[in-house]
Amino acid sequence: MPWKNLSHLVLLPELELIAFKAPRRSWVRYFAQRRSSMEVCPKCASPSQSVYDHRSVVLKDSPIRGQMVYLEIKKRRFWCKPCQKPFTEYIPGVRKGFRSTERFRRDVLWACENFVDLGRVQRAYRISAGYVFKTLYSRLEEKLRMRQYPWPETVGIDEHSFRKNRKHRRTEFASVFIDYTNKRMFEVVEGKSQDDLRAGLQHIEGPERVKNAVVDLCDPFKNYVRENFPNARIVADKFHVLRLITPALLKNVTSHAHDVSIVPLARRHFLLVAPS
Repeated sequence: MPWKNLSHLVLLPELELIAFKAPRRSWVRYFAQRRSSMEVCPKCASPSQSVYDHRSVVLKDSPIRGQMVYLEIKKRRFWCKPCQKPFTEYIPGVRKGFRSTERFRRDVLWACENFVDLGRVQRAYRISAGYVFKTLYSRLEEKLRMRQYPWPETVGIDEHSFRKNRKHRRTEFASVFIDYTNKRMFEVVEGKSQDDLRAGLQHIEGPERVKNAVVDLCDPFKNYVRENFPNARIVADKFHVLRLITPALLKNVTSHAHDVSIVPLARRHFLLVAPS
């Protein structure tokens, strides 16, 4: 049939079209199965031709001229004799545990970059807001890791509050890492505990390259530097040092205001002079 000859333009590689159904103009469903006669066990790499049973999965595929495409694939489960366990055959172009194809995710990413807003992406591809953000941020993380370079020699670490968690009545923080060598932001990690920092920064190479770590004197940052930067020297951020000294200094000045005179030096700078 002609539609079978054109199936290689619609389906994923190594799939054979069985039938299709298009009850509406807005979507079409293709029924397919894999053409191979054997499969390799993912655990022991032993070939198997013994079919254990079948499972059907429905995948959302890349739209064609505005028409949503669904693939219903009849997947075989083979029996592995060395492992004495069944395993499911692999479908090229589909990640394990996903209900959409890789080319559908690429289309969604393209739409996120070219559409006016993400709401239009949801309506065009009939997906939830969670799927849009999950797909978009996973791609942004991949791009960030492609641009990521090893740790610089001088790193600055500070935290910033970004929202109030009313449910747990606490402020949530994000830890910011600054590359002082190249004068740019290096990485941002949600949270400021050692576990958060360890999980969010373990992919960056070259911790032994860090020579100086400028921190704000909080214990999680100091402990993280001692644990992960073996050659780094901890340097106290001058802003936080002044923030600790200034209240005590001002308290002392106000209590002895009659003994101290203030001499202006420059803009925003003053000199405290005590009588001889």
